[in-house]
Amino acid sequence: MRNDPRAAGLYTLHVDALHAYVARRVGRDLAADVVAEAFRIAIEDLDHYDTARGSQQAWLFGIATNLLRRHWRTEARRLAAMSRFGTTRVPDGDPLLRIDEQTDANADLGRVLAAMAELDVEDRDLLVLIAWEGCSYRDAARALGIPLGTVRSRLHRIRRTLRTAIRQSTPTGTSERFFDDE
Repeated sequence: MRNDPRAAGLYTLHVDALHAYVARRVGRDLAADVVAEAFRIAIEDLDHYDTARGSQQAWLFGIATNLLRRHWRTEARRLAAMSRFGTTRVPDGDPLLRIDEQTDANADLGRVLAAMAELDVEDRDLLVLIAWEGCSYRDAARALGIPLGTVRSRLHRIRRTLRTAIRQSTPTGTSERFFDDE
């Protein structure tokens, strides 16, 4: 496999998406190591990749997700820390405009991240693939090695769990607009 052009193509096509996915999960410092390990495994198993089982990206996300499961404790601590400190994003335009909405958004983000930190690692994996990575239900199912129906039922349960956790932590008079799609 040393000079296999398929390996170079696999890397070129998917390294950015895979790195972004992993970096959001465990931070930039660890992401490079996890991505390198994921590609090492993928290149070793490239002859066994089956196009009928899903896209290359879903396959790589599955490999990375399995590697990330080894680091779930670190991820839970990171989400808990992020929930305490909120976002550090600088708002566009005049920072004094719509400050009340920005403050609510920061508080909301903290509650969402705290609730995510409490999820089982399998549920957190699924939520991140769908919500942060924009994977289809089918690709998330393939990446995690679970049936499509399981994806749908878990997401329903995850939304209900997060909605309950967020509402319980929301002070009276604060927005309760999370997950109102059901």
